[in-house]
Amino acid sequence: MFRTIVLLRGINVSGKNKVPMADLRAALTTAGFGDVATYIQSGNIAVDTALDADELTSQVEGIVTSNFGVDVPAVSVPQTEIDSIIASAPFPKDCDPATHLIYFSKGPVDVERVGAMDGSKYPGDQITGSKNAVYVAYGAGQSGSKLTVDALENAAGTNLTGRNLRTAAKLSTL
Repeated sequence: MFRTIVLLRGINVSGKNKVPMADLRAALTTAGFGDVATYIQSGNIAVDTALDADELTSQVEGIVTSNFGVDVPAVSVPQTEIDSIIASAPFPKDCDPATHLIYFSKGPVDVERVGAMDGSKYPGDQITGSKNAVYVAYGAGQSGSKLTVDALENAAGTNLTGRNLRTAAKLSTL
């Protein structure tokens, strides 16, 4: 059994895609996952499982769709990799954790295409890719940016879901 973090994208945002975390924990436990834990209401889940990331992602997406009628992508990351992804973030140590996000990836990131994104379209934002994440420092905060997750996914070539540094740090302790 491995501790794995599953991140759901776009749930419980502005009253859309509602998935109560207590009900989700119960559904995942019923499905056979061990030691199910969640953190805040934004789809941060930790489970013990022998499934690989692709199988786990597929099963969790199916459970969310069948139990809650919500069709959202998920990203699974072994808990042992969370700290190295955070440590690889090119952010200053004293940065504002609310404006610096890590976008965890479902598959390998096309680092070259992420690096080639036209920065003039996103003034003030800094974007960096790695093999398993995209890092964004939002100059004016995420709400003041023109950068969309769709643009990041198009460049990365894979599904992404973002968490600010504060939430990302908590993931390694779930």
